[in-house]
Amino acid sequence: MISFTAILRGIFMKKRVISVFIIFCLIITGINSGLLLYLPAFGADDGSYSLYYNSKRISQRGYYINNTPYLPISLLGTYANNPGIIVDQGKKRLVINLSSQNIMMADDATTNFVKTYAGNVYIPLREIEKELYFPLNTTEQFFKLSYTVSDDSIKMRAYSGTDKIAKINESNVQGISSLLDGQGATVNMSLNDTVFITGETDNYYKLSSEDGGTVYVMKDYVTISEIDLAKIDFYAPKKSKFKRGSEKINLAWEYVGSVTPSAPAIKHNGLDILSPTWFDLITDGDGSVENNGDKGYTTSAHSKGYMVWATITNNMSTKGSTAFTTKTFNNSGLLNKSVAQYIFYSCLYDVDGINIDYEDVADGDAAGLVSFTALMRNYTEKQGLVLSIDTLIPRPWTIEYDRASLSKYVDYLVVMTYDEHYGGSPAAGSIASLPWVEDAIKATLKDVPASKLLMGIPLYTRVWTVDSTGKVISNPSAKMPAVRSTVASKNLTPVWRDKEKQYYVEYASGANMSKIWIEDTRSISNRLNLVSQYNLAGSACWQFGQGEDRIWDVFDGMLKKNEPMSNYENSY
Repeated sequence: MISFTAILRGIFMKKRVISVFIIFCLIITGINSGLLLYLPAFGADDGSYSLYYNSKRISQRGYYINNTPYLPISLLGTYANNPGIIVDQGKKRLVINLSSQNIMMADDATTNFVKTYAGNVYIPLREIEKELYFPLNTTEQFFKLSYTVSDDSIKMRAYSGTDKIAKINESNVQGISSLLDGQGATVNMSLNDTVFITGETDNYYKLSSEDGGTVYVMKDYVTISEIDLAKIDFYAPKKSKFKRGSEKINLAWEYVGSVTPSAPAIKHNGLDILSPTWFDLITDGDGSVENNGDKGYTTSAHSKGYMVWATITNNMSTKGSTAFTTKTFNNSGLLNKSVAQYIFYSCLYDVDGINIDYEDVADGDAAGLVSFTALMRNYTEKQGLVLSIDTLIPRPWTIEYDRASLSKYVDYLVVMTYDEHYGGSPAAGSIASLPWVEDAIKATLKDVPASKLLMGIPLYTRVWTVDSTGKVISNPSAKMPAVRSTVASKNLTPVWRDKEKQYYVEYASGANMSKIWIEDTRSISNRLNLVSQYNLAGSACWQFGQGEDRIWDVFDGMLKKNEPMSNYENSY
């Protein structure tokens, strides 16, 4: 008997045209005879996932990256259909005109505001192997597709107008395929999974799974939608807004370029809130907002027990941002559009709050910043979102922040107590010496209630290289692990400076000298002592990716467990 492999070997010895013809014939024969069972399935080893629609497998394949399912844009118009959504392949985005969509926010006022002013919003596409893919978790409602993800497949189901649509309301819920003793297999379900209720018993809802099977889940774990989602393009009900009790809270910003990093793999007890820098006012635009959101990040963070507050900025690092911020504050069309888009995007990515980080604002725009914040507050309250704002330390040159007025419209005000010595400083020094930080806290408390104040904490420092005259040659920022590595590799002995409340090292760099005021567990424990001393609401760290894992134990000990600073004196 001639093997299938031997036949192929003989074919490839023939001329190319004949080879193609014979291979084609073999493929047809193989399909009929079952020989192709021995051929590897296309895409099986490239990390892609099989796709199913209403229990039937389709030819395209998808991906699942950082809790987000991605589907090829070739599905648009067939399996994923919404005539009001267009593909902008040049800019790699889905464009949605919200005025033409049937959306429903927390109340009529917010719905009308968003529909009237938001205009065109967009959802970024992801390029994988030179093809564009759209995120299904972000577009699920617009395309009326629920889904589940297994080890190797993404199963979609079209919303039905007859079955009740609901969501799983807790993490790690277990359903069962049959209520008959011994006949039911366990089915794992995740927080916020969309499910379809087809029946019920006294204690269970009967759900239809994506593959056409049946799952029974205890009623306590299922929340039925208030509306028929099959008739709505986007629904954002009011959230249950976080209200702090007597506990101290800690936030960490997460810097995002165009791609959001993975959310922390574990829950750090000393960290409550993640604040990715997702939404930026487009400088010299029409009031539109740049969107770098990632719903998979929110889902992952929520599953670990974190809150997510999206940071919005006025693109302060972009040339012309100060002038355009002024223009926006003084133009109701631009202002309303930006606020409407901030609110919509925050709901689209299921965040729990919004953090305003408007910097390089003109001195004359203090009232404009307050009015902008008040307008944001009107709609964040309606949606059940926490609102916070970041401010520089009180100084004559930071009068753009009317802290007393701003504090009336926000739940929390962050004072960014770092960059005492910054990138452009003429002399080397600490990023945030303790006396400098304490003075800033005292000054801020003259205008802001302690119950609303979060103290900024740097998780970075600078490596200052100076010449023999003390002139700064360079001062790149450095993460905590990098500094620890430098100390170890150069066999340095850090010296504690009691004035700054920081360790200090210096070492020769050729003819120059390098100096580091170190941020570590001990320096941060001294800062956190101020949170307790002045009974502040908590702290806010710039930024998550720059810290050591061990640092979160200090926040847990000092903010949550009232441990003494002496527990953290031996960091080196």
